[in-house]
Amino acid sequence: MRPFARFTSWALAGSVALAPALASGEEAVKPYPACDRTPTDAEVTAAQNAFQVGNASFNEADYDRAIDYWEDAYRRDCTAHRLLLNLARAYESNGQKQHAVNALQTYLARSPGSPDESQIQRRIEKLEEQIKAESAAPPPQGGTGQATPPGPAKPAGTAAPQPGEAPAPEPAAPAQGKRSIVPLVVAGAGGAIFVASGIVYLGASHDISKAENACPSRKGCDPAVTDAGNSARTRANISGGFAIGGIALIGGGLAWYFLQKPETPQTGSAPHGFRAAVVPAVGYGYGGVEVAGAF
Repeated sequence: MRPFARFTSWALAGSVALAPALASGEEAVKPYPACDRTPTDAEVTAAQNAFQVGNASFNEADYDRAIDYWEDAYRRDCTAHRLLLNLARAYESNGQKQHAVNALQTYLARSPGSPDESQIQRRIEKLEEQIKAESAAPPPQGGTGQATPPGPAKPAGTAAPQPGEAPAPEPAAPAQGKRSIVPLVVAGAGGAIFVASGIVYLGASHDISKAENACPSRKGCDPAVTDAGNSARTRANISGGFAIGGIALIGGGLAWYFLQKPETPQTGSAPHGFRAAVVPAVGYGYGGVEVAGAF
């Protein structure tokens, strides 16, 4: 997780006057809660999911829905400060300039030394000028002599942002992803094969030595001794080949694991399914591996 700073001063919220907000029909601005804890992995994952849904809503110009999801994402992971830039864009597009200013000021307070600080400061000043001008302008009169309810105001002299224009946030560390465990399963299978083959090879070597001791000259030997020696030698050759294959699987699986590109975390929890394990199966005169599994 990235280190975070504790913010106990919310003087920036005081610069947003309440009267203009009421005049434009905008709800009173509330300061963001202090970011005084590190989010858990589950909260970071939930924040990433909420951001994705909010991003889709923003692209569909459903700004209310985008704001709801992005506010929820930032509430879960308050270390992803660039979410505040997304929120400012959505609030401005929705005509809620006071909330946009609050989001931008909070971003500057929580991201000191940001390279885009001067640009964001100019944006705040422009929004505040628009808020002041709108609060000073008399409300338009309708045909019945009553004031027409104000609608969402558009920024003067600027075009509304196009869908997809919101800057992508910086989710916390989980965006780094994780490596697949499939290569480790391959390496584990190679290890099991190597162990099983080694046990069979040792047993076969013992039987070969026993046959050679019973008939050192290898001539005129008892047929039972000859058959036992030949069988043991065959097992030794086969198990030796399997042992070499197991070593190759171990090396290949480990190389695959460390050279693979980490996978992007997926939305939702992993489904339950069949779980398999490779285990050695050995006994006198035979050896190999078995696959055991369960749902």
